[in-house]
Order: sequence, then structure tokens, then C-alpha cells
Amino acid sequence: MFIKTWAAIARQQDEHIVCPQFVSATLFPPRNISGFNPRTGITKQNVVTKRFIFDASKIEALKAKYSIDNYSQSLESYQKPPSRVEALSAFIWSRFVASTQVKSELAPDRLYTIVHAVNLRTRIDPSLPEHSFGNLYRIAMTIPSLQTGEECYGLVRQVRDQVRQIDKHYVSKLQQRSENLDFIKQSSENFFKGEMVTLSFTSLCRFPLYEADFGWGKPTWVGSPPLSFNNLVVFMDAKSGGGIEEYINMKEEDLAKLEGDKEFLAYVSPHGLK
Repeated sequence: MFIKTWAAIARQQDEHIVCPQFVSATLFPPRNISGFNPRTGITKQNVVTKRFIFDASKIEALKAKYSIDNYSQSLESYQKPPSRVEALSAFIWSRFVASTQVKSELAPDRLYTIVHAVNLRTRIDPSLPEHSFGNLYRIAMTIPSLQTGEECYGLVRQVRDQVRQIDKHYVSKLQQRSENLDFIKQSSENFFKGEMVTLSFTSLCRFPLYEADFGWGKPTWVGSPPLSFNNLVVFMDAKSGGGIEEYINMKEEDLAKLEGDKEFLAYVSPHGLK
């Protein structure tokens, strides 16, 4: 919405300019949580950013590979095949753990988690319009098993189940404030039991970024800037062909290990390694 309006202003197309609705504070009134020091995720560590490209054919192969995740004894749990983002998230996480995990006897209290950013706009009753402005998102945290083999069975289903829990009922509780503090408390308890290693994912796929025209034509290429967030993966659509560009923000030594993983490289397009 922000980019579309910005582009309309640049083209002086007043009929396409939509005033944003600043509704965040109304829906989620600020609360005094003095004494709580939230972790922003921004770090001064030596974080580097690198782009990797996954062609549509490789993504389809990963979707087929993880489709077995959707089988369950319960018919209610039998779901459609993994989405592109779900399949890539499962794959990246499994290769990240496989390439960076230290021997279990050296770090028995290390906890690996997956975090996905979830848009709340369609999960509020009633749904919010496109031009509602603010960081209206929630994170879905998954704590999968440390299975890093070829199958990684169940991971897609676990992630999907966590995302599904962020529904209208959950958001209603969140607006009552109790759910937010419960989440903070639970996360803190998990963290203080040992070291928590989190790999976070956010997706800009299907955002019409390539349709933005500021007056000099549509963009040739849209990318993500380097971010000072350790272990953050950003997905963006490739301009054509159904592929996905993936931007990994990670400590230099960990990213080097991931780049040395043969299974990871087998799915990455050679164009993304230049």
C-alpha cells in the first residue's frame, strides 16, 4: 500500500492516492511494560547478507519432497501440498541446522526454533482494509525436532499448525493483552533454559513490487537491502519464471558453512552464486 501510494504521488495520479488508516493503537492499545527489555533482533555482530536464487523447477522438487508432511492419521490434518515459502523454509532450516549444529554433547541445551512473520490484517474480525498502516503482524514460533536428514518429515505440518493457531480467536485474546504477555513469558522461559538459536523467515512474495511505477517505468529488478538481523531470511519473487530470490542475513562464519553444504547448493540456481 505504501509503495503503491508513493508511486501514485510521484506520477501525480491523485485518483489513486489512498490515505492510510492508522489503526494499530486503536486495535492494540499501548500497555506499560516497564521493566521488560524486548529483544529487537538488531545485532552488532558481523552479519552479512547474500542472495540465493531458487528456480521454479527446484522449488517444485522441494514441494514434492515435503508433501509427505501433509499426511496424518487424522483426515482433518490432511492438507494441500506445501506452498513455495513453506517448502523453502523447511529446506533452509534443515540445511542451516545440518551445517552449523555442534555436536550434541557439546551443547545439550541448545534449542533450535523457526519463526515466521504472520500478517494479522486478514486474521482480525472484521478483516482490515489494504490501506491499514502499521506493523500488524505476529510471529509464529515452531520448535521442530533436530532431524536434518533427507526427509525432515513433519516440519511443514508443524509450521503450518503454528501459523493456523494465529486466527481470529487468537487475535481477539491478543487485543485483550493477556495473550501477548503469555507469549513473552513462554519465550523467556524457553530462552533461559539454554541457548536458543532462531532462524526467522519473512516473505514479500506476491507483493506487487514489480508493478510499482514512479514515473520512469516499472522496475527491472527489486531486491532486499542488507539487514542487521542475525539469522533472518527474506523471500522475494523473482521477476519472472516463478522462482524465488532468498536473502539470508547471517553471521559470516555460519553463512560460509551453509554455502559449503552440498545439499543446499544442489537446489540453488548457479545464477545466484555469482
